[in-house]
Amino acid sequence: MTNRNYHCYMTGRRRPKRSSGRWLADESGAAVIETLMAMGMALITAVFLMNGLLMLYARSVIQYAADSGARAGALSGGTGHICEETAERIISGLASIYQDSTEVDCNRAEALTTAEITARLLPVFPSLGPTWSFTMRATSVTEPVP
Repeated sequence: MTNRNYHCYMTGRRRPKRSSGRWLADESGAAVIETLMAMGMALITAVFLMNGLLMLYARSVIQYAADSGARAGALSGGTGHICEETAERIISGLASIYQDSTEVDCNRAEALTTAEITARLLPVFPSLGPTWSFTMRATSVTEPVP
């Protein structure tokens, strides 16, 4: 077996070869990996929060559309078609991304006008969240025709 303690050509000092144990104990560069992992988890958490907030916003817009549609259909001279048109216009203006996944149904009776909106909300990133389906109802007292 040969001696691995070599002499430095310039200084003449001996420099022993680094043992493999010292290579394994070296932790340089570990902070970069830990930072990247923490940033990835923070990004995923931010996407989940953003997705939830957008779905809550869309839910409130759909509830507002149902309320406004029921009020518009309940006015004197209003019809079920006016109710549906008002609700669809609000949804297309404020939550247009969900316009295709909503279904508006209005019923104008003598006493009450009811607007019912069935919605299916998809997450921003489909693989990172569940879909959300719900139905919003609003009623308004129908004004009599003079």
